[in-house]
Amino acid sequence: MASDSDSSESSTFLQLATSTLVALFVESVLYGMFCLLFALAMSVLLTKRKRNASGTRPLLGVSITMFLLSTVHIATDLKRAMQGFLFGENLTSVSSISYLLKDTVYILQTIIGDGFMIYRVYLVWNGDRRVVFPLLILLLTGFAVGIVSLDLFAGTKGDNVANPIYLPNLHAWVVSFFSLTLFTNAMSTLLIAGRIYTINLSAAAAGTIFGRGLGPAIMIVVESGLIYTVALAILLGLYMNNSYATYILVDGEVQIVGIVFTMIIVRVGMGLSSDREANTLASTRNSKGTPARYPSAGGRPTATLELTTRGGGVHVETSTEVKTDLELDSDVVYGPGPKGREMWGSQEV
Repeated sequence: MASDSDSSESSTFLQLATSTLVALFVESVLYGMFCLLFALAMSVLLTKRKRNASGTRPLLGVSITMFLLSTVHIATDLKRAMQGFLFGENLTSVSSISYLLKDTVYILQTIIGDGFMIYRVYLVWNGDRRVVFPLLILLLTGFAVGIVSLDLFAGTKGDNVANPIYLPNLHAWVVSFFSLTLFTNAMSTLLIAGRIYTINLSAAAAGTIFGRGLGPAIMIVVESGLIYTVALAILLGLYMNNSYATYILVDGEVQIVGIVFTMIIVRVGMGLSSDREANTLASTRNSKGTPARYPSAGGRPTATLELTTRGGGVHVETSTEVKTDLELDSDVVYGPGPKGREMWGSQEV
């Protein structure tokens, strides 16, 4: 019996040690990608636009914060790996300072990423409280669940437990946090893409020749959102199945959040998109910064498709005064328009 117990403990340690090493490798690769994207994003935000543009300030703040959190997380993981493999410290302890630090960073990174996603929804929907408030409730609930989880981790003694993160008193809270984050991100992505699609249809109905030009924006939003959403879904599935691979993905998630955020800035700011029409959209304003107007076919009213930077939105206007501030990620990058412009006040399509 003792031999079987020792064999089981040895197998558990081997699996945990393997997961720790693989997680560190995967996170290092993702961190390298994030460093590159972060540098490119800073180039877009600081070099291609004025530093005092108020629209770039939130992006700068969030980007820098995410990068710092990612750096702290990978540094903590490296320290834990060195302590475990070089000095023989217990890797299963979830109440250690290093584990609580990396978990705190994970929660903060997730909340910041979800929070800015909700901010983009706010811009897209012209500050419609009916849309934004439910998402805010989900965000705050997730934050509260994360705090409770940290408190439970701090009070858990995992020295004699093979895999303490799956203890019954922790399991429900961890699943709740993953689920809330997944739902918040998925809903935000759908709301943003759906709103852009609606405006795209409205522009097409108005007869503008660029009525299909918002397609690239939808692709950028959906593609970037899907990366994180799929990663969260896989993470939740792994955790529900008590897989050691959970350790690998949960460490990678911190870097993925930052990668997804900066990817949007880089793709649009450097003209990279999945559709050739993306650059056409970006040039619909003339050299004086006035809206580009396109006559519709068949004598129908003239339609205007204006890529404004009003709070990070796209302004679609027709002679019937159909106006919508629509947050394309491309416009968030370039900051707000001239001073004195109202951020909201447009009619919904």
